[in-house]
Amino acid sequence: MRSGHPPDEVVRLDASEFALAGKLLGSALHADPLWIAVIPDSARRPELLTRMFTALIRTTVVAQGVAEKTPDLEGVSLWFPPGRDMGLWAMVRAGFAMPRFVMNLPKSDRKLMMAVLRQVGERRKALMPEPHWYVPAIGVDPESQGMGFGSALMAHGIARSDRDEAPIYLETETERNVSFYRQIGFDVIEVFTPNGVDIQMWLMARQGTSSRP
Repeated sequence: MRSGHPPDEVVRLDASEFALAGKLLGSALHADPLWIAVIPDSARRPELLTRMFTALIRTTVVAQGVAEKTPDLEGVSLWFPPGRDMGLWAMVRAGFAMPRFVMNLPKSDRKLMMAVLRQVGERRKALMPEPHWYVPAIGVDPESQGMGFGSALMAHGIARSDRDEAPIYLETETERNVSFYRQIGFDVIEVFTPNGVDIQMWLMARQGTSSRP
């Protein structure tokens, strides 16, 4: 995907783009170890991830989170501000998009996904009790990777969190991403292996400006 815009531009995602953005995230994260583990059917994984991320985008926006993109939809990022999360009221207003997706999974996949996501959520609560920005998803179209779009999305969110003097928290399942996030100020605060899957997750945080010397 070629862009006519500089890679450092970031804008809000429009509701008419939710499905396209969900497909982009599904494509970008198709080979992520976490999603391989919880959706082992490689033939169905692209379709299922598209549906899941479309539902997540819708729920994020309804919960007053932030869904952003580069102008020609090379990359997408989702952010929950301090004090906001994917609670019951947001799910109701989003038409139960996320619960409906999960309940339509094969039973074994559904149980595993719910168990893993519950453990990941519990670690986040334990490690980050203070108000923080949370990045549930970020991805760049495979054809546009390495061109600076992921960096632009992160830089935009970091600038916003610095204005709030709030930390940022995220998880990643690949060592290459760990190196990228370290370069932009994140630290690994825990390496975690959820029960039920044979993968490592790096739980990372970037402290707000008020926390820095």
